[in-house]
Amino acid sequence: MHRPLCAFVDRYLRDGARAEEIVQDVFHELWERRDTLDVRGSLRGYLYTAARNRALNARRRMATERAWEEDESHDDVRLLHRPPVAPDRLYDQAETLQRLTVAFETLPERCRETMELRWRHELSYAEVASAMGTGVKAVEKQLARGLRLLRNALLDH
Repeated sequence: MHRPLCAFVDRYLRDGARAEEIVQDVFHELWERRDTLDVRGSLRGYLYTAARNRALNARRRMATERAWEEDESHDDVRLLHRPPVAPDRLYDQAETLQRLTVAFETLPERCRETMELRWRHELSYAEVASAMGTGVKAVEKQLARGLRLLRNALLDH
């Protein structure tokens, strides 16, 4: 009974080793549940049905795994799962952020406030102008001045 079941399952999977595994699992489950199992009809029919169901489940699982592998090979999916940042790069980023914070605090008050509203609070130029009681052109000038001062402060270090 074992060999014909393996051949039967192999037709679904085209993988002899996996077919053997599934048949072994069917026999194992039959043995484990021998006291409580209520087989209606023939035992042979039960074994073939159980083996077919497991083979179909395995085939679906294999198809899902293949789809995942194909997805992982696409560039756009790889971008979603970027490798972790190297420790030396993390250190450089932290150092740059610290220097930027210090440089930001040295900006003139009006310039700092304009940049804070625009970049930290993500307000539009018009919203910043409204909040500060100035025009959009004044906001543009303050932002340009702030960026120039920050750039110079970061380059000096």
